[in-house]
Amino acid sequence: MRYKRVFLIKPSYGNSFYGAFHPPVGLGYIAENLAHNDIEYDMVDMGFNYRSKNVLKKIAAFNPDLLGVTMMSFMYLKTHQLIGEIKRNFPHIHVVIGGAHGSCYREKALELCPDIDYVITFEGDEAIVDLCQGLPLNEIKGLIFRNTDGQITYTGDRKFIRDLDKIPFPRYDKFELSKYIFNDIDIASSRGCPHRCTFCSVKMVAGRQLRFRSAGNVVDEIAHWYERGYRKFNFVDDNFTFKYDRVYAICDEIEKRGFNDLKITNANGIRADRADRDLLIRMREIGFYYIGFGVECGNDKILKNIKKGEQMSQIREAIETACDLGYDVVLNFLIGSPGEAWEDIEDSVALALEYPVMDVRFNNITPTPRSELFDWLEEKNYFVQTPEHYLNNVTSWSYEPVYFTPELSVEEKRRALRYTRKIRKQVLKRAFIRKMKRFGLLAKLAAPVVVSDHFMNAMMYSPALLRIAERIRGK
Repeated sequence: MRYKRVFLIKPSYGNSFYGAFHPPVGLGYIAENLAHNDIEYDMVDMGFNYRSKNVLKKIAAFNPDLLGVTMMSFMYLKTHQLIGEIKRNFPHIHVVIGGAHGSCYREKALELCPDIDYVITFEGDEAIVDLCQGLPLNEIKGLIFRNTDGQITYTGDRKFIRDLDKIPFPRYDKFELSKYIFNDIDIASSRGCPHRCTFCSVKMVAGRQLRFRSAGNVVDEIAHWYERGYRKFNFVDDNFTFKYDRVYAICDEIEKRGFNDLKITNANGIRADRADRDLLIRMREIGFYYIGFGVECGNDKILKNIKKGEQMSQIREAIETACDLGYDVVLNFLIGSPGEAWEDIEDSVALALEYPVMDVRFNNITPTPRSELFDWLEEKNYFVQTPEHYLNNVTSWSYEPVYFTPELSVEEKRRALRYTRKIRKQVLKRAFIRKMKRFGLLAKLAAPVVVSDHFMNAMMYSPALLRIAERIRGK
């Protein structure tokens, strides 16, 4: 069966009342690959607070024969409900899902939702084109479907795309770009992760083999958006700096083309063990100003437990260097790693307070299926919430533990999350005063208000306040 018209949906995961921050780069790649193969598409990002009735109207207007839904495991029951409603109104439309949920749940994704017809695992760029072009289902690698007798069949893992330059980068032609809160473009310049962090499921989605776009191809994408007035870019790679010579080549190419007014962030793609001083200097020269480090904890014991593959000496050196060079630095921590006791949390707090960083985030670990941590917790029977419950109650688990460990009880974990929340406010307050030091006493007086719960919550409901905060951060 061939599919000629595909309607793509990014569901809402409830992280912002007002709308979405950035266009979804993964769905952008899918959309662009469809267009490149002369397959018509339209799409909707439900992060703009769209309701199902809005989606139904758009589907009716476009009249697709295939619905493509990118799914995270968070709030997957809500997405099931949406798919069910669409099927009731348009029973002739077939549904394919992709994204992390399909890759992690595999056959179970079809078992849990009878309204889903196909699941594409791992990278969907080529598989969805094969599906649309009518290749026999059992010949499409990376596809899960039901046979005529209702039996669920998986065709086997598809080989990852080695040459990423051959994939057309997203141009977001059918996306409502003007509605996104931040006026920047996410860029994925590599795929895969070779590391073994126990809490992470990236390798289950993108594989352990790192694959890179060439410097010229990456900067071609920047140039495409530069010509359209964009100056802010965010690299979303999990390992942007893994290959030093490629990062230097990207920087050189940006400089060569005269893009001297860029503001570039890298919130999650820099490991401390792959960020020496010379590299950070060069990145700073061509416009990088905001970087995040996944430090996870404050001592070597916990780093070893979670198989991070780094040492605290490397983490400290990277943070100190980045701060010294004038970067806005964000440190990401985990609360409740295996073996983590209260004294280990104090080590994390001490690290968070030691350097003049922009922000620190202490994250309540939410194990995703097929991660090593998830399997360990299940084996030990440490869960206090079922995965179905905590994955589908995204607003409740931020400060509510989903599991315990022998070293950290549920109540101790709650206390730790409350405690580190206060520490974050302390860091944000100091950062605000530094950023606004030209206002002297006024900045000090305003800081407690800006970091208060009321103001922070208001920002999540107000695009205007978010944009103001972004401007302050970018100064």
